[in-house]
Formats: sequence, C-alpha cells, structure tokens
Amino acid sequence: MSSSVSQRLKFADLHIHTSASDGLITPEEAVKQAHTAGLAAVSIADHDSIGGIESALEAGEKYGVEVIPGVELSSEIKGSELHFLGYYIDWQNKWFRDKLLVFQDARRDRARRIVEKLRKLGMDISYDMVTALDGKVLGRPHIARVLLDLDHVKTLDEAFKRYLALGKPAYVEKYQLSPAEAIKMIKRVNGVPVLAHPVFAHADDMFPELVELGLCGIEVYHSKHDAQATKYYEQLAQKYGLLIVGGSDSHGSKIPIGNVRVPYSLVEKLKMERDSIQAKQKKQTSHNI
Repeated sequence: MSSSVSQRLKFADLHIHTSASDGLITPEEAVKQAHTAGLAAVSIADHDSIGGIESALEAGEKYGVEVIPGVELSSEIKGSELHFLGYYIDWQNKWFRDKLLVFQDARRDRARRIVEKLRKLGMDISYDMVTALDGKVLGRPHIARVLLDLDHVKTLDEAFKRYLALGKPAYVEKYQLSPAEAIKMIKRVNGVPVLAHPVFAHADDMFPELVELGLCGIEVYHSKHDAQATKYYEQLAQKYGLLIVGGSDSHGSKIPIGNVRVPYSLVEKLKMERDSIQAKQKKQTSHNI
C-alpha cells in the first residue's frame, strides 16, 4: 500500500477535553478510547490547561496514537464569545504555563461568583460541591453537573439555557481576553491558532479582522455543526485561505471520541503551518539579537 493511500485511510479527532479541565475522563483514558475508535491522531485541547498533555503523550506511545499538544482559550469581544484552539503549542514554555495559571485563578473566582448568584436564586449549591468534582480547571460545566445532581435541572443543556449562559440570571463574565491576545498568545509558543466551533461565536463578520490578526484555521467539522453550517464554514475557510480542521469536542460523556473525525491529511497541513510559524519566529528572534 502506498504512503498516499495509507494516509487517506487514517483519521483524527482534533478536539478532545479531559479531566485536566472539564472532561469526565483522564487523558490516558481519552487516548485509549481514541485507539479503540481506530483513530491515528488526537489533540488534547483542554480549557486553559496543559495539565493532561504529558500523560496523554505517554499514553500515545503505549497505544500507538499520535497526540497533538493543544489548548482551548476563550475570549470575548462585542458581546460575542470566541474560542481558539492552539495546536502544536510549546506546552512546556514557562511564560505560557504562568499565563494559564492566571486564567485558572480567574476561573475559580468566577465559579464562586456564579455559585453566589445561584444561592441567591434559592439553590442549595456550594462552591465545595463544585470543587469536589474531578476537573482541575473549573468551568461552567462543573456547576451544571452539580445542578443536575441536585435535581435543579433535568439536563446539562437546561442548566446553561436557564442559568449559566450569557444573559441568564447566574451568568458571570469571564477573564477578559481579547481575540487578538488569544491568537498572539498561541503564536508566541509556536502554536497554530484556529477558531473553534464558529457556529457558536456569532462572529462571521469578524473573519477579515481575525485573519489580519493571524488566525490560521477554522474548526469546520464539529459535533454541533449541521450539514449547512459545515458547508458554510468550509466555504469561508476557502475564501480566506484558512486551514480546515475538525473534532468531536468530546468531554467523555454524551459525545464519544471519534464522533467527528477528519482525514489525516488535515493534520499534515497543520504540521506545515506549525513549521512555517516556527520559522518566522526564529527569523524574528535572530533579527532582534
């Protein structure tokens, strides 16, 4: 079998969360499930956390799954919430790790304030209940799980729609990171910045600006994108010369790892973009010496 044919038969899931943020399974288990699903590669992209990457890489060696170090950063602008995936980040970079610690502290403060609002709404929830969950980086999904356990809601989606989403009674703004800062942060550690699940961002008119800022790709394929949205964002990617990626956005519960899979050829294109970014960073550094 030729290498080109074998590449076409390989697939990847480029958006997976683990217990290092708000996922329900460990990084090791995530990689094991990817192997069982027949995937050649995965990206561990936890929220504001690189805590699962090292153990995922070790599991990748064990199960023969290529693990792409990633992260997911959240930003807000003009009333829109934009999430950026950073692929092939230098996850051991001290500046980057220190920056993520700031975000994690802000997440804990936000969770406390959300819990306070929920208590004022008459709910018997406490911050300790939230921190008792396995996730190491607190987020609204942790609070939603507690609300579900306490029977205040019947589904996780209901928790967001009634209380936790933007404009709802328990919503609290997150750490203010702009799209420009998120993209710059990812590129500073040689990562490839990609706009995650754009159907939720409501920022289609911002694409020219995002491309100017250094955006490299769009998550065209996603578990919450229907056929119409997928086609639309595929056309936008082609229009602006952006990479196309895709992933399940699995958190280890309802949406299984590999639910969305993309051809391995897209991973190869990510690698080429990574190499280009690294080359530009080295050139810029040499000019500054």
